[in-house]
Amino acid sequence: MKKTFASVREFYYSIVEIFSFLFSLATCYLPETRETPIEQADILIVPGFFSGPVYYKKLTRKLEKSGYKPKILKIPPIFLNTTNIIRSLDSQLKNLPKKYVFLTHNTGGLLCLLLPDTSRRKVGALITLGTPFRGTSLFRFFGPKELGWKSPLLEKMFNTFLFMDRFQPLSPWKELFFLPKSSSEFGQGRDLWFDVVGNFNIVRVEENLRSISDYLQKNHPPSASSKHHSQSDKNRILETEILEVEKPSKIKKKVRRAEIKKPIGKKKVQPARKKRK
Repeated sequence: MKKTFASVREFYYSIVEIFSFLFSLATCYLPETRETPIEQADILIVPGFFSGPVYYKKLTRKLEKSGYKPKILKIPPIFLNTTNIIRSLDSQLKNLPKKYVFLTHNTGGLLCLLLPDTSRRKVGALITLGTPFRGTSLFRFFGPKELGWKSPLLEKMFNTFLFMDRFQPLSPWKELFFLPKSSSEFGQGRDLWFDVVGNFNIVRVEENLRSISDYLQKNHPPSASSKHHSQSDKNRILETEILEVEKPSKIKKKVRRAEIKKPIGKKKVQPARKKRK
């Protein structure tokens, strides 16, 4: 019975993964409607291949509810080489004043690996979601050859992940697109696994979003400044509600004060002047 349930569940999420991929592909070039200034953000999301900012709306909403301020970095969803992409990422990161938590989806983790030192120093924590660390056979005929399966560049840079601050790989237990599956296993006892099929499901399925949020809150809790802002917003809302409740009573007090008249004092009567004859 358990095997049957597991097989049905796997089949269901495989279908969901296919539809998630089609949705990601259909919306990959749609612009972001609401952007968080990068200076105010505490989590930077590096999109994956075939994915645009619209695809990560569920993820950003979940993070915002947990007290974070996520920012999706601008990267073309489809590219044939990494040179211009790395330059674009470097220009967005190199002048930032502090370190950030990086949440990277599939090839986004590889792009962070290839960043120059000036931008790589901005990585305070690197969390990869379904990143094919040794490349993928998906790019054998289409896509950036530098990120292909066992490319010389990735083989050379593989151990650089170990020098990233607080590096944590998270991967689906079964992969459909970024094959082979073994490429998403970093090894050395670092890997954590999602119990849902598919790379694109990682950032859309509620079960996975809850796992990501729980992991972040435990290991990278929201900064004190973001907590302060969220608390001040709540206090501001409470103050306005209290004022609205108190307004009628204040008006009544003013009316009552107006009704209580002050006692009229005696007027001073000036003596009449005598007319001169």
